[in-house]
Amino acid sequence: MTVNIYTEWGPLKEVIVGSVFNMSPHNIDLSFKLFFNNNIKDVFLKNSIVLQQKLIEERQQDLDDLASTLSSMGIIVHRPNKLMNVEEFSTPYFKDHTSPCDNPRDQVFVIGNKIIETPCIWRKRYFENDLLKPIFYKKFMEGAAWISAPRPMMKETSFDLEYARETNNINIDWNHYDSLEKDYEIMFDGAQCLKFGKDILMNVANKNHQLGFNWLKSIIGSEFRLHQINITDHHIDSMLMPLAPGKLLIDPDKMISKIDMLPPALQKWDRIIVPEKCKPSEGLSLASTSIYTNVLPLGPNKVLIFSENKDPNFALEKLLEKHNFEVIHVRLRHSRLFSGGNHCVTLDLNREEVLEDYFS
Repeated sequence: MTVNIYTEWGPLKEVIVGSVFNMSPHNIDLSFKLFFNNNIKDVFLKNSIVLQQKLIEERQQDLDDLASTLSSMGIIVHRPNKLMNVEEFSTPYFKDHTSPCDNPRDQVFVIGNKIIETPCIWRKRYFENDLLKPIFYKKFMEGAAWISAPRPMMKETSFDLEYARETNNINIDWNHYDSLEKDYEIMFDGAQCLKFGKDILMNVANKNHQLGFNWLKSIIGSEFRLHQINITDHHIDSMLMPLAPGKLLIDPDKMISKIDMLPPALQKWDRIIVPEKCKPSEGLSLASTSIYTNVLPLGPNKVLIFSENKDPNFALEKLLEKHNFEVIHVRLRHSRLFSGGNHCVTLDLNREEVLEDYFS
């Protein structure tokens, strides 16, 4: 079965589920602060953060259970290679430690029969996609096109920090930064994009993203229409998620006021608003309170949702059922800490669908 993806909602046939096995310490450098800019907390402004082993084990168990749930539905499930040894690595411009592939959607954009690797702005993840290469080689041998964006050097002068200046959420020596001669590089994530058949939305919040938008547009060609929007710092799949043609799941806090920033055709789609009572609790976290929007559609009337404790009275489950969706509800603990819900921790490789125009 080769790669075939055009939307977020076609009947899912094949998918990758991530892993946090051997999660390494977080080096709190500039790239980390930029990646989590909107949600950074004072506790993360130290030199490094080591997550408790218990939290890692619980998260891994839930990811394993998620993979089993999808397999039981007849969906082919792949897993990244386990990170057997955490290794320090060094480039001419920075040092860090290798990390597991916990959110495979972040650094890969799959469209049509193309697997497109994207260069994340977070330095720690520089070699993360190596854990996915056995899967990609298999898909390449089955006929998929496999493309990697230019790998950035990630020098101090490579990063556009203007978004961080606007939000004033992290401490930066602006006098030093302003004195540097910039040489911005392509840096963006696959999770900044959502697929709607011939139309693709991409969130662009800085010059690194803009270069990524221009590059991606040159790669996908005239077969698709790539729409540039600016609704958040990086990923948009916790802001809104298409569940079926004409139906959007949206965040109750941040997205309602930004509907007019979407393409006109998409503004006309019906909107299902995640209930306010579904807000996750505060605490040690990196992802926003919008995390429950990050669901995985399994088909045009079927969706995989999650909560911390798989509460049978979870308001989102009841709401989606009222909208005639079949809901599969799984437990996925610590999603804000590991910055990924069901959509982020998976990467769809094959959906039973053909290219269609949903905006015309």
